[in-house]
Amino acid sequence: MRLQRAGRVKRSKTGDSGGIEITLPFKSPYDWPTIIGFYQTHPIPGLERVTTNSFERVFHIDGKTGIVRIETMVGVPQLKVRIAPDVAEIRLEVLRRIRKMFDLDCDPMLVEKSFRRIPLLASLCHRYPGLRLARGWDPFETAICSILGQLVSAQQRANLVGQLVHNYGLEIAHPSSGENTRLFPEAEVLAQADLSAVRTTIARREAIRDFSRRVLSGAISLFEGQDRAAFRKALLETKGLGPWSAEYISLRAIGDTDAFPKTDLILKRALLLHPDLDLELIKPWRSYAATYLWKEFTQSLSKRKKENNDDAILQRDRIPRRQA
Repeated sequence: MRLQRAGRVKRSKTGDSGGIEITLPFKSPYDWPTIIGFYQTHPIPGLERVTTNSFERVFHIDGKTGIVRIETMVGVPQLKVRIAPDVAEIRLEVLRRIRKMFDLDCDPMLVEKSFRRIPLLASLCHRYPGLRLARGWDPFETAICSILGQLVSAQQRANLVGQLVHNYGLEIAHPSSGENTRLFPEAEVLAQADLSAVRTTIARREAIRDFSRRVLSGAISLFEGQDRAAFRKALLETKGLGPWSAEYISLRAIGDTDAFPKTDLILKRALLLHPDLDLELIKPWRSYAATYLWKEFTQSLSKRKKENNDDAILQRDRIPRRQA
């Protein structure tokens, strides 16, 4: 499904610290609000700033530090990218990561064609055209954030990630403001740290350490072109990582288009409501099915949860309180 041609890019020098502006094309339709919404709820505190129209990230690659900013463009199938400063040696790597993060090489027509075999997915594809697989800037970072995000809310996840970065990341001067900020901690650091400054469970701290050690030893590879089943198997052999983590990390970290974390609360609900949903028919695009089911059933699940809460409040108010 990946496009063989990256597409033409338009470059123009900006006046900002020798930065460069580049436009990256994609195939329409493209659901920008949903993918940017994901990044708004999954930020790396201190490193990322996300609005409804843009994503900004401090990067540190091969010893070079800078800022990249991605914006949507009105009326054209392109994203605008600003990189400052423009370091020619890492420019292609920065653009490669952006294309992966925003799934710019996806052909939505192929996804739609695959979904035609299943009426529910076909209707969702028509209702939400152009959904993409949101990924992380760095696979190691994404995996660690996924471990911290197990069974907690988006806000709790952001707090835990912030604690990890603040206490264990390398301090640098922010490329734009000059203020002190911290990079995401390296595997070498997390493999040895006690992680007591991160207010999570002992099991998750050990999972972070064991995952980091296994990455350093080569037992876990974060190479995107590897066998995906072997990758998930290696994750399952890590302390504290179960089926949900293996599938979710495979999807978010290395862009596994066929990962499907079926034990996820929302996906479980979707499968219970539609027991005849045969996802084998759309392999190897089950990750896109997960994205569409999350989109559909997160909304209905949130609505039902609110209704249940409202019912509980009404029921409570009907019960006379005991007099003091």
